[in-house]
Amino acid sequence: MEIMKNVVREKIRKKMLYVATALGILVVAMFSSDMGSLTIGGKSINDYYVLVPVLMNVMNFLAGAIALAVSCSTIPQEYERRTSHLIWSRGVSQARYHMDLTAGNILVAWISGAILYITLAVFSVLKGYEEIIGKIVLAMVFMMLYTAIICMLTSALSIKLPTVFTVTVMVIILVCGALRSALNLFLAAMTGPVGIISKGAIRIIPDLAGISKQAGNLVQNKPVNVHVIIIGLLMVWIAGLLIMLLKREEA
Repeated sequence: MEIMKNVVREKIRKKMLYVATALGILVVAMFSSDMGSLTIGGKSINDYYVLVPVLMNVMNFLAGAIALAVSCSTIPQEYERRTSHLIWSRGVSQARYHMDLTAGNILVAWISGAILYITLAVFSVLKGYEEIIGKIVLAMVFMMLYTAIICMLTSALSIKLPTVFTVTVMVIILVCGALRSALNLFLAAMTGPVGIISKGAIRIIPDLAGISKQAGNLVQNKPVNVHVIIIGLLMVWIAGLLIMLLKREEA
């Protein structure tokens, strides 16, 4: 628990939460301004029941990007500082140490994501849509799953890979996961070995777009696809298993 608290305090000192607040206000203010005649599915984007799911998709992506930034260097930096040796002397296993560091990253990512969603709730009130605040709060659960996946995969990769490679791989996963629905449509027309490999690769990428879609479905009173959530939780479990099993030679 103390290790997790130290991670949270360090990220707060680096003003990560201020960045989240600024991003949230900027994005929501920009989308909440007069969008003219822009429509989605034949409905005006000025209709908050149409706009909020779009904003949630953007917010989740930003929260995922923050989660990646928070997690990519936490474990490597602890080994570079040699603070890990103090932990070993207290009888803490490497697996538990990695999990505690990851838990701190997840908590910071959740706080940042909550700040993004709070700005969305505030603007909803200002626009006269107080009735959807409860749904926005419930939709934060999907953001928590989204960011937990990114945090845990990033932390797992950072145990073995240099930071630059971890960031590169996770940026690809984040972008492809957020655009997975569009990529599936694009790849559907592809045939041959390249098409087969591409379709196989996209299947192992977390369906971040699907998770965000469920948040939008909740706001718009549409059915929530439980299958997407179960697969997301399975991804968290797999990432957690990797964190527990992977070791650093420096230990």
